[in-house]
Amino acid sequence: MGGAQQIVANHCSQNRLALFTTLLLLLAVSLLPVSTVAHDAGTFTVIVKENSLTPNNPQLVVNDSAWWYNVDSRENITHRIVWDSDGDGLYNGTNDWDSGNLSSECEKDEFGNQTDSECKVTFEIPFNGTWGAGTYNYQDIISNGTVHNGTITVMSDSHTSDGTSPPSTGYEFNNDDDNQEPESSDGGNDSQNWLLLVAGASGFISLLLIGLLIVMGPGKSILTPDDEGQGDNDLSEIKTDSDIDDIAEEE
Repeated sequence: MGGAQQIVANHCSQNRLALFTTLLLLLAVSLLPVSTVAHDAGTFTVIVKENSLTPNNPQLVVNDSAWWYNVDSRENITHRIVWDSDGDGLYNGTNDWDSGNLSSECEKDEFGNQTDSECKVTFEIPFNGTWGAGTYNYQDIISNGTVHNGTITVMSDSHTSDGTSPPSTGYEFNNDDDNQEPESSDGGNDSQNWLLLVAGASGFISLLLIGLLIVMGPGKSILTPDDEGQGDNDLSEIKTDSDIDDIAEEE
């Protein structure tokens, strides 16, 4: 019976120790700093219509993409999205845009495969690497000679800073915004960090005490064997003094 009780006691002690370890791990995870995530890349759609571009002046962030979609279904009418980065009047430069002719739809065979590999309905420009932050004044040239003007404004990602790469030719920047310095917030951050540190320390101490009680279990004394032995010696000494007084009275 004694062996079985010892096994049960050891099992309970292991469970208490595992619970205490789990509490400490949860506390450690809660105190980890939260990292700031940069802007997630997105795609912005510009609808190419018969008489307009919608929207005409969208604002994007670096790493976003612009996606032009032609919905002009007039017969034998195509659109062409172009941007002249070097201003030479041509659209064949390294940084130029030229979508080629965009149709409203492309013919497909009975299996759903496009019959003309050159046919396109959409055009996409990613604003990273070659094309970054800036203002892009582009044109929509229609096959009937009509031209629509459009603008794409791309803003820098506030979570990233790269001052080593100069913008490509043709970019227009707002110098007032670029030169504006952010306000200092070190004082507020220091106060918040101090409060978080105090709260974390308090929580750690509380969990440590709770874990100590869990590991010890109910009914256990926090006195060491030496302290308990010392207490017995003190009682023995008191009893011995009482005996001496009794002997003295008898004499």
